[in-house]
Amino acid sequence: MGSNGMKQEPKTIVDIRRQFSDAGFEMVEPSASPGSFGVKKYNCLQYLEPKGEQTWLPVGPPYFIIRGLNCELEDRGYQKFWRHQDTRYPIRKADLETLHRFDEEVRQILHLRSLYNESLGSTCARTVYDRLEGKTDR
Repeated sequence: MGSNGMKQEPKTIVDIRRQFSDAGFEMVEPSASPGSFGVKKYNCLQYLEPKGEQTWLPVGPPYFIIRGLNCELEDRGYQKFWRHQDTRYPIRKADLETLHRFDEEVRQILHLRSLYNESLGSTCARTVYDRLEGKTDR
């Protein structure tokens, strides 16, 4: 706690890694961009990167790991899937709840605002509606 009674923001990569480790997350290396790293828990993975001196932000959406593959959440209109390249796995309710829990914990540690629609799981890495294919943009 700081002198004003508020929780201090993490300042260095060591500080932020310690906060995630203390919360039961595993650190994952290497990640896509220099200076960033991943955090893993509940079979979910989120990459983080520094933005400025005291801010860390997620790099893209979180992944759910299936058979060792980092899968994104995909909405096909009629059902949600875990997707890795061209392979899709139907989502189970428990897996989606796990991803929500993981995302909320990451956001809490990073001091990020949690938006209502994100908490409901209505945001996906990819949205593909078959009834929209072939329609022209107007």
